[in-house]
Amino acid sequence: MSLSSDLTIDVVENRVTEILRDLGFGAHESAVIIALNQLASATVADLHSLTGIHHANLYAVLDGLVAKGIVIGNEGRPKEYQFAPLEHIEDLLSSKIRQLVDGLQRIQAERTTEGAVPALIYTIRGTQDVRSKLASMIRRADERILLVGPTIDLFGDDIIGLLNDASERGVKVRAILGVSSSKLDRRIQQRIKKDTLAVNLVRDGTEAVISMPDFSVCGWADNVLISQQFEGFLEQTWKSRGRLDDRL
Repeated sequence: MSLSSDLTIDVVENRVTEILRDLGFGAHESAVIIALNQLASATVADLHSLTGIHHANLYAVLDGLVAKGIVIGNEGRPKEYQFAPLEHIEDLLSSKIRQLVDGLQRIQAERTTEGAVPALIYTIRGTQDVRSKLASMIRRADERILLVGPTIDLFGDDIIGLLNDASERGVKVRAILGVSSSKLDRRIQQRIKKDTLAVNLVRDGTEAVISMPDFSVCGWADNVLISQQFEGFLEQTWKSRGRLDDRL
């Protein structure tokens, strides 16, 4: 997920706080992390003035963040604290995520299939997260993408660019849209369905998304059975439009 450069700093700080909370950081930890990124270095007194958190609580929070390796404590009187370089934070979190995924894969490999439910659809909420999911699916496409939406402009220039990039690298990209667009690569076939409302995307018959038009919430499945059935349904819609709707 990315934070748009045209957002106000207050909106960015609120979004970063939400992400930190999603990652398991507490309210005080999140406030201290934000504060340490606003200042080159800070004492406990500085952090108290900026966050309003009691000194005793700040010491406990800082000790925990230092132990996690994301805050550096510089000895002195008074002691000053700095946030670790962002490259280190990125490497640290990426390593943790890789370990998590590897561990879960090993656990799943050992599970019994008896009584297992073969089809799962996950809910993703929040415009940024839904758009990030769509973007990651397009980046991972190897063979084909079937996309549905009221207009291509709804997706924004970043996702339009990813679709064009996918087409350039040989992915068969098709779009069912309420209105045709010249923004898509000329190799991308378009067919028109004027009453299109929802946003749908299927990648390689293995991953599918159905989203609200405002990207506020979507259903995502990486189950092959669900994805292929959904792709088949969209394929029927594609065929029903007829070749006269193709963009020449």
